[in-house]
Amino acid sequence: MKLLFVSPLSPYPPRLGSAVITLNHIRYLSTRHTVDLIAFADRKKANDLGDLPRWCNNVELVDRPPRWQVLLYMIGRMTRDPVLDISRFRSSSMSEAVDRRLADGNYDAVLFQTLLSAQFRPEWYRGPTIWSLEDPSALKIQRMLPMYPWYSRLLHRSRSDRLQRYERKQASHFGRVTFVNKEDALEYKCIVPQASTDWVPHGIDPEAYRPCEEELRREGMIVITGNMFHIPNVDAVDFFCRDVFPLVCEQVASANLWLVGARPAKRVRKWANNPRVKVTGSVLDIRPYLHQAMISVCPVRLAIGTQTKILEALACGTPVVTTSAGNHGVGASSGEHLHVADDPVQFASKVVDLLKGIGWHDLSRNGRKFVEDNFAWSKSALRLEKILEQLASTSTRNLIPSVTYGKRTYGGDKGH
Repeated sequence: MKLLFVSPLSPYPPRLGSAVITLNHIRYLSTRHTVDLIAFADRKKANDLGDLPRWCNNVELVDRPPRWQVLLYMIGRMTRDPVLDISRFRSSSMSEAVDRRLADGNYDAVLFQTLLSAQFRPEWYRGPTIWSLEDPSALKIQRMLPMYPWYSRLLHRSRSDRLQRYERKQASHFGRVTFVNKEDALEYKCIVPQASTDWVPHGIDPEAYRPCEEELRREGMIVITGNMFHIPNVDAVDFFCRDVFPLVCEQVASANLWLVGARPAKRVRKWANNPRVKVTGSVLDIRPYLHQAMISVCPVRLAIGTQTKILEALACGTPVVTTSAGNHGVGASSGEHLHVADDPVQFASKVVDLLKGIGWHDLSRNGRKFVEDNFAWSKSALRLEKILEQLASTSTRNLIPSVTYGKRTYGGDKGH
């Protein structure tokens, strides 16, 4: 197949989760298919593309509009775009680049990455397209409402409603809308019935995240990883430190907690007042912490997307205790691959058992195998490939109507 990825951000370097997904899907799909990429150039490292030129047949980088123009877009579209990020990525240059490529490329399928890229899908295009939403933004804000201060909930509810209207309108133009787990795909179908939904699991590199015999496990060490400014993670830290960790400390004298992640919010930093709690801030590599910890806990209470922090810990052979919400996109079996508990007392009990070594080796072994079997990037890319092949084979390959964009006419007798 001949494929085109349209990404609002350059997949390299992979700083964000969406970039990690795009980069790895391109890497695996390029071994059997021809892959082209259009993305905005990184303002700071425009020429740093890693292995993308080796994997892609063609990489086209579009310069972002100057910052003054971005500001005008944001101000001018404040009442029309549901979130500022959509306005921030407005670009006539990107729209024209995509139009030109689709008119000339005769692609079997086109993948638009994340919420921000839908605006660049030409209305005239009739070929097979996928909109990779990953985590459904409207659902995410809706589920996060209880985590926001009471005085801001009306504003966030309004944002969720506007996003839902925007996504409903955009979804009807795509052959498939994909998410990172089956549960979100099914629920999204309920609120956006016209969307044809599917799911492509998040992936992980089991070779990069693997047990390390050189690192010794530290007695009593518990770790929570993730961006410590992200509201669901901040809420998770509060829940664990307030309701669970004291119960653990009563039963395990050596228990100590490490909060490992970038830009810790004030609500996270305050827990460092407890001598048993360490707040690291940003680290170059989380793997040494996962290798040294006896347990990784993921006490999130927002059921959305896939908690990659769980996959990373399991791949490193570190047993995990999480909530039902944390296991939402992972789908592991409690007691076999990890432990699931929502009640603070039960959560603490599972942590204590593992700190004492009860079932530790079984969960360590089974958890890693679960990730290898279900979340390797090769598995993720294979599922995406099957969706693409299905879309390409069922395409009606309608002729593209002629369309004038600027001074140039596109379409006419091109293929799909």
